[in-house]
Amino acid sequence: MTDRAHLLDWAWPTRGAAWIDPAVLILRLMEGGHSAEAADAWARGEFPSWAAARHTAVAAFSEANAHTWDEIARHDPQDWKKHMGRIAPDWVTYWRAKGR
Repeated sequence: MTDRAHLLDWAWPTRGAAWIDPAVLILRLMEGGHSAEAADAWARGEFPSWAAARHTAVAAFSEANAHTWDEIARHDPQDWKKHMGRIAPDWVTYWRAKGR
């Protein structure tokens, strides 16, 4: 028995590539008013895993994440969730254009 407590604040605990955390953070930066380009540039400078991420892998994750936010917003239409449901496809559009 231990005499201390541990608190974990993981909304969606999963295992995955190191660049997934920056990918999720980028949407939160966009939620806060940053452009996709600015959020991407910041993450690229802060996270080596993001700078090294394969474009196709990020595209697949981003598209799946956008679908997830759309579903969340449709089933629980709180304003912030609807906002995330709108900006996630904006990120996908930016990322697709960047891959050209």
